[in-house]
Amino acid sequence: MPAKRAVYTALLGGYERLNDQAVAEESGIPFICFTDDPELKSDTWEIRLVEPLLPLDMVRSQRDLKIRGHDSLSEFSETLYIDNSVALKRSASDILDDWLDGSDFTVAHHSYRDRVIDEFDEVVALGYDDGARVNEQLIHYSELYPDILLERPHWNGILARRSSAAVSRTMDIWFDHVLRYSRRDQLSANVAFSLGGVQLRSLELDNWLSPSHAWPVEAQRKAHLGKVSRRKVGPLLAEIARAERETAALRTSLDQLTAEANETNALHAAQVSELEAALEGARLLAEEERSRRTVLEKDLIGYIGQLEDLRNSTSWRLTAPIRRVLQASRTREKEDTH
Repeated sequence: MPAKRAVYTALLGGYERLNDQAVAEESGIPFICFTDDPELKSDTWEIRLVEPLLPLDMVRSQRDLKIRGHDSLSEFSETLYIDNSVALKRSASDILDDWLDGSDFTVAHHSYRDRVIDEFDEVVALGYDDGARVNEQLIHYSELYPDILLERPHWNGILARRSSAAVSRTMDIWFDHVLRYSRRDQLSANVAFSLGGVQLRSLELDNWLSPSHAWPVEAQRKAHLGKVSRRKVGPLLAEIARAERETAALRTSLDQLTAEANETNALHAAQVSELEAALEGARLLAEEERSRRTVLEKDLIGYIGQLEDLRNSTSWRLTAPIRRVLQASRTREKEDTH
């Protein structure tokens, strides 16, 4: 039996104009817009009025519908959520076929941000949420999920899901974090996906433009409603925590370099000691050689003196004729032999 499907979006608090979807008719499935505006009309969306979960916090009320959906969606086994600023370029049914092939929940990676922690910086820099709350979240995540902060973030403008217990559990965790921490859902998405154990598929998709969508489309957005005061309402805890992490990393690197330097110095000291010992040994040998040579020179001088004394003696002169005879005799013996 084919899955029962729907596309939905949520538009609360008059934040922006509802964008119609040109592919709604060809998709062959309902396009549902949840809104609190009783005057809202559309040629492509089925308008369903809802009461915001948090009437004084329209952003989190919208995230509630985005992340957890609405009770009336329980009749559908597969849904495609799209932000109002997303325009689909092909059949939503085809997108669901592709995106849910082999997974229960599919979302695109962020195509122009490398790490989740970079999203924290952007949210604070652009004033999209209270800095103290964002920084507290960053500190908690740094303690509990440091590796996740280094993961690729997700772009949550389009969410494809199949109804399952794991998906529901993951969405509940995600919205819990949006309630507890920043309302910017991309900051808590990776943590929720990890903790919920959902069968996740992360697509490599140009967030601005793909064969399936274009983003953002003009929606006459009231941007000031999505931002918070630029006034600093708390200490810059994220920067402090980041500085502490960088300092700790530098300290670790310094300790490692110091240990390597100490090891190298110890090796060099050992080599110097060996060379000094070898040099001392060579010096001692040279001293011994010089002493031995001095003794030999003295002996040689003594022998020369004795030889000269012998040559100058009377007996040496008297025996000279005998030595000449003996020399001549040895010479004849050698000639006879040859």
